[in-house]
Amino acid sequence: MIANGNETRVSEPELITTADQLEQVAERLQRADAVAVDTEFFWERTFYPVLGLVQLATGDGTCWLIDTVRIRDLQALGPVMSSSSIVKVLHDAPQDLSILARATGAMPRQIFDTRLAAGFAGFGSTCSLQALLSQALGIELAKAETRSDWLRRPLSANQVRYAADDVLHLLPLRDKLLSGCSSDTVREWLRDDLVRLNNPTAYQDRDPRLMYLRVKGGSRLNARQLALLRELADWREEEARQRDWPRGHVLPDDLLTALALRSPADRAALAEMPDFPRNMPDPVVGRLLGAVAQGLSVPDDGCPQPSSDDPSLWRKLKSQSDHLLAHISAACAEHAIDPALVASRADADSYVRHLADECIPTSHPLAQGWRQAFVAGFT
Repeated sequence: MIANGNETRVSEPELITTADQLEQVAERLQRADAVAVDTEFFWERTFYPVLGLVQLATGDGTCWLIDTVRIRDLQALGPVMSSSSIVKVLHDAPQDLSILARATGAMPRQIFDTRLAAGFAGFGSTCSLQALLSQALGIELAKAETRSDWLRRPLSANQVRYAADDVLHLLPLRDKLLSGCSSDTVREWLRDDLVRLNNPTAYQDRDPRLMYLRVKGGSRLNARQLALLRELADWREEEARQRDWPRGHVLPDDLLTALALRSPADRAALAEMPDFPRNMPDPVVGRLLGAVAQGLSVPDDGCPQPSSDDPSLWRKLKSQSDHLLAHISAACAEHAIDPALVASRADADSYVRHLADECIPTSHPLAQGWRQAFVAGFT
């Protein structure tokens, strides 16, 4: 491994299987300037991901694999994750940080996300770690264990090497990406975006009252039906968390929208729905029907309002949105950054719609921070 232009000896990864060992690792990490972090987890039959490993590495090539099957309590890592003096380097950080915030009870601070930084350093902002290491450092990683079972023990030699490789190169990659930014201005933009990863709300459970906005099919419902969907999605979220089930194992989205459309009043009405699970326990059915009743009781002025977007208007504005994205791309080329960092298609569409209304909200992504400069002069 190359770090900061010097050869660094890489020791064999150490598997940490006891609380005492974890305490010792945590004490050592608190003296580090930067720590590379990754996780391996299983997430198919539970609401929350089940951790299998936490990988950690320091700049001297030392690597630890925390066996979270054997060590359930990770609070010892909390002071490391929340320290503002230790840089935690991850690739595509948000999901790992959400898992670690829950596991350690500490809100992450001082984060460097190599996926995000890649977009500021002349690479794509959606690169996998494997692709980024190949492009930036010429390091080729084997990915044979991508779908490995990280809860099975003992770990194989291939699993250990795969897990270690995901952190051993992150610190030199961080240095490479920072040096690859085209100017101090671009590095400042990167720092501004990295600060957002300090926001505790990013690692908290989503508000159950807003989960209806993520249900597929909800866009075709009217206001009353949306009120029903809001209550049903809230009910499903609570059931899923309490049972530690995936949301779809409680009820899939299509059934949730069907319930909002039909507003069944009793179990007999539920039985008439062909895909409704017949084995749902009575107490759960009671809570579901209570959510339906609650949705029907919402005053008209308290119902969520459906989108009033006119498809024909969107078609008329599409060319302007295309023009805005081209404008942004040209400005990004001058700084060698990925245009996707500045605006998504949805951001551009909403911006031109607000521009047509001559009222751009200050909360819009393109009306905040350094991104404002990329739409300056656009009409």
